[in-house]
Amino acid sequence: MLKKYLNNNQRRILTALILTGILSVASGLTVVQNATGASANLSLETSNEVIKDNIKLNRLPRPVAKAVLRDLARRQGILTRQLQIIDYNQQTWRNGCLELPQPDEFCSQALIPGWRIVVSDGKENWIYHTNNNGRSLRLASAKNPSDNLPAKLPPSVKNAVLQAASKRLQQPISQLTIIQAEQQTWSNGCLSLPRPDENCTEAIDSGWRVVVGAVDQTLVYHTNQTGSAVRLNEKASNSTLSPVQIPASELPPPLDRDIVFRQISSGGFTGRTYETVLLKDGRLIRVRIGDANDSERSVRRVSAQQVQQFVRSLERFKFSKFQNLSYPAPSGAADYITYTLTSQEGTVRYNDISQNNLPKNLQTVVKAWNQIVVSAQ
Repeated sequence: MLKKYLNNNQRRILTALILTGILSVASGLTVVQNATGASANLSLETSNEVIKDNIKLNRLPRPVAKAVLRDLARRQGILTRQLQIIDYNQQTWRNGCLELPQPDEFCSQALIPGWRIVVSDGKENWIYHTNNNGRSLRLASAKNPSDNLPAKLPPSVKNAVLQAASKRLQQPISQLTIIQAEQQTWSNGCLSLPRPDENCTEAIDSGWRVVVGAVDQTLVYHTNQTGSAVRLNEKASNSTLSPVQIPASELPPPLDRDIVFRQISSGGFTGRTYETVLLKDGRLIRVRIGDANDSERSVRRVSAQQVQQFVRSLERFKFSKFQNLSYPAPSGAADYITYTLTSQEGTVRYNDISQNNLPKNLQTVVKAWNQIVVSAQ
């Protein structure tokens, strides 16, 4: 009886264990299914939340998205919640205008990392170009993507100009940007750019003036209407360099109150750095940076009248408009001297190789400064 009882009891225990295992497995499956369902729901909810917030979790920074939505809402007079970012991708814009220059706007040729963003209200789409943090943004177009040209430049002209610029600069077309295009009427058949000893027809010819931007240079082209005739305006191309912003980390300290102007020169064959300052009292002090014994210090003077004339030159030729701009040397250049000029209103940087290609006003300021240095006694 005891044996039978034990056997029966064992069978019941075994049966209970088996049933418990089955239930556990079933329960486990239910848990897995529930977990899977929860995961799917979470993914869906997350996706919906992404769409609602107009941000993909691992890419577009929230400040950039908010800046774009606020700008478009203001332009359209609607609420931001009526707008949705439907697409975006990272871009590196080839100029400071984010490849969307305004008419007659000068664009620095700095490479600007940022975003291309498409916003929709369900009826229309808008395309934005921004920098990395959204503090700089521009509306490209509504409804359809734009080719980003400031004028309706014919494709044949665009292609002809880009091919000419690519050949001249030895750069791929992908590294070039048309930053300005305007219709022109040329005074002769040579597109107003006659070559030496060339006979040009006196017929008035219509066409285009196109400005092409590269990383460190701009080229100005004259064309006819179709692009079958293209000529480089060398004088206009060489008259200015495309500046870039001086990184904040490379800006020198501001001037003390008693200093009118400062020049820091560095590089060249010697690689030495010199600082020259003009004080209000007419003293011109030059030292070599890193000279522990101060053995190369020199102190000279100019008259109070010369100081006043120089200050007026800074104001007259608007030195402040070049604030924090750098005019870089051509690609591949070596052993050049970099000059950093600072007034009470700002800093500009250039080099001896490109000095003759600086904007005219800046060249005039540089000339006035050199005259101060030469005349000091």
